[in-house]
Amino acid sequence: MNRLIQRCRMMTEHTESADIPQVAANFMDKDHDEALALLARVVRCLEEMPTSKAESGRLRDDLRDFIEHSRAHFRREEALMKAVEFPPFQLHKQEHDARLEALVAYVDDLDAGVMAPADLKPLLVEDFVPWYRRHCATMDRATARFVARKEGGEP
Repeated sequence: MNRLIQRCRMMTEHTESADIPQVAANFMDKDHDEALALLARVVRCLEEMPTSKAESGRLRDDLRDFIEHSRAHFRREEALMKAVEFPPFQLHKQEHDARLEALVAYVDDLDAGVMAPADLKPLLVEDFVPWYRRHCATMDRATARFVARKEGGEP
């Protein structure tokens, strides 16, 4: 997992991640790149926290930005899936809901002092990032292909 930590460290807001598969749906690919850039900000903030107490407020702001971006992205995907009557819509949505719930719980646990910032980094880098990669490669790619076929694009 050190490679993932290094990857998050190297990402900037203008860097695309080759680790996240492209799904051939422009808004989805753009959103995925933006999500990883926001996540990279969170990871950088976590790495800086031992040296600065001021980082605590920035961490919560960055986490909330990441969660709001994810929520908006998931809503766009879900609206598209409904519009084209994507058969496994409910399964795809359940994955979104579960991940949003987990992200919100992380912030709640930080705010309540149940979780230390140092505990958050492995949850994001070792759990969320691999899930995101799998989700993009499977659920999002299948959604994009279904939409393209429905709209008369690729078979």
